[in-house]
Amino acid sequence: MFYSCNNTKKTTLIPEYLVSIKAAPNRNAPSLQSFIHGTSGSEWLLFAGRTNSIDSLNGGLHNLHGNYANTSFTKVSFNENIYVYDPIIDAVPTSISITKLTSIISENFDKENTALFKKFLSVFKNTNANVKQVDEFLYITGGYGAINFEEPTKGYITYDHIARIHVPSMIQLVKGNYEGMEKSKLFAFTRNKSLVSTGGELYYIGGKTIKNGTFYLVGGHNFGKKAVATGGQKYVDAVYPFSIGSKIVKKDTLKHTLSLSFNSAISDVSDPNGAASDNTSIFRRRDGPILPSIYKSPVSNKILPGIAIYAGVFKPGNDSNLQAWNDAIYVHPQWANKESKLFTYDKTYNQKNYNVYASPNFVAYDSISGISHSYLLGGIGDGPEKDYNDELSGFTNTGMHIKTDINKHPLKSENEIFSNNLFSENSKNKPPFYGAEAILFPNENISYSKYSNEIIDLNTTFKNTNSIDVGYIFGGIEAFKPNPGTYGKRNSRASNKVWKVTLTKQTVK
Repeated sequence: MFYSCNNTKKTTLIPEYLVSIKAAPNRNAPSLQSFIHGTSGSEWLLFAGRTNSIDSLNGGLHNLHGNYANTSFTKVSFNENIYVYDPIIDAVPTSISITKLTSIISENFDKENTALFKKFLSVFKNTNANVKQVDEFLYITGGYGAINFEEPTKGYITYDHIARIHVPSMIQLVKGNYEGMEKSKLFAFTRNKSLVSTGGELYYIGGKTIKNGTFYLVGGHNFGKKAVATGGQKYVDAVYPFSIGSKIVKKDTLKHTLSLSFNSAISDVSDPNGAASDNTSIFRRRDGPILPSIYKSPVSNKILPGIAIYAGVFKPGNDSNLQAWNDAIYVHPQWANKESKLFTYDKTYNQKNYNVYASPNFVAYDSISGISHSYLLGGIGDGPEKDYNDELSGFTNTGMHIKTDINKHPLKSENEIFSNNLFSENSKNKPPFYGAEAILFPNENISYSKYSNEIIDLNTTFKNTNSIDVGYIFGGIEAFKPNPGTYGKRNSRASNKVWKVTLTKQTVK
C-alpha cells in the first residue's frame, strides 16, 4: 500500500493505496474529548466528555498524579452542553445546557417521564462512555464521573446507566424545533451492573437495523466508587453480548424504559466478575484500539463479522509500572475455533508499543486477496517498551497499518508504521500530538462490505474512482509534549480540530 502524511513529497510507496490526513479549515467545532457522538445526515450530535474551561485548558489528559475525585478529573472540565454541529457548514454549533435540556423535557413530557429523565442526567454528563449508533438511535453504556457534581470530593463512580437516544429528535430539540421531535422515541433508560464500564467499546453485529442483532460490550473497567488513583478498580475482563428493547409490562410497552437480555460472557476466565480475574485474564484491557472485523469461519466456510482487540492497557502487575498489552484478541462470536472458544488469542502479534490506546481508525477489506486492512491514526503509544515508572506511554502522531488474512487459521496479524507524523509535515514524531480520544466520523456515502457495514469494500469502492473521503477526525486530546502528565498550558487540552481522511488508489507499473 501507499501512504502519505500531508503532501505528496512525503509519500512512501508501498503498493497500492495512499492514506492521507489533511487539516480542515473548520474553526467553530467545540473542544471535546472522550465525548458521546451521533449523526443525522451531515449533522453531528455531541455531548458529555470533557472540555476546556473559559480560563483553563483543563480538558486535556487527566492529572495522573492527582486525586481522581478532586484534582485529576476536575469538575469544571466536564462538558455540560449538548451540541449540534455541521462540519460542512462550520457555523457556530447550536447548543443547550443540561439544565435547559431538563427544562425542555419538563415542558414537553408528563411528570412520570420527566422524573425518569431526571434520574439519568449522568448520561449527559460523564466521560469516556461506551457508544454505538444503530440506524437513528444512539446506545450508551457506562462512563465515568462524580457521584454528586455539587460535591465531587465525595467520590467519582463508573455509571451503571444504559440509554437509547433518538438522534434526529434530540437534534430537533437542541435546535428548538419541538414539533420536529418524535417524543415516543426521544429517550429510554435503564440500569444494569453487568455493563458498568468506562474505556471499553460498544459494538453491534446485525446490520443497519436493530431487529435481529446483538450488542457487545468489549472491555473497559470500573474505576470503583472512590477512584482515588486506581484504588478499587475492576476490569471487565470479558466481552458481554446482550440485546436491548423496550420494556413490556402486562402487554403494555413502556416506551421510555429499556429491557435487557444477556448471553454468556466471552472470556478466558470462568468468572469475569471475580476479583482474581484481573490477575489472569487476557481481556483485562481498557482504552485500547477495538475495531470491527470479519473472519472466515473454518466451520461454515462463511465470512462472518467479529471484533478485533489490539493492544490496550494495562497488564497485571504494579500499578506504578504502566505497561500496555501488545498482542491481539480476535472475537468471533458466531463460530468457535479448535479450542471451542469464541475468540482467538494471537500471542505472536506485537504492536511494539505503538498506537496502543484508542484512536481514530478505519478498516478496509480486499476480497480478491482476502486481506483485511486496519489503520490506527495517532493517539498514545510512541514506540519501544520501557520501564514507565508511573508514566503512560508517550503521545504519538504515528500511523499504523495492520494486515490480517481472514482465511488463514489460526488467525494472525502483522503491522507496520506507515507514517511517523500523520498530522504534520514534520517527518519526525514530534508535538503537537493528536488522535487520543478523538473520533473518526465515517463517510456514509462510500461502499461498505456486505459482511460488515463498518468495513470499506475496497473492490467496489474503487470501481469508478481512484480516491475517496473516508471521513472526518474530530476532537480528542491535543498534547504539547510526549508525556504531559496532566492538562493545562504547555501540557494538553481538549481539541476542536477537524481533519479529513482520504484513501487514494494508485497504479503501480
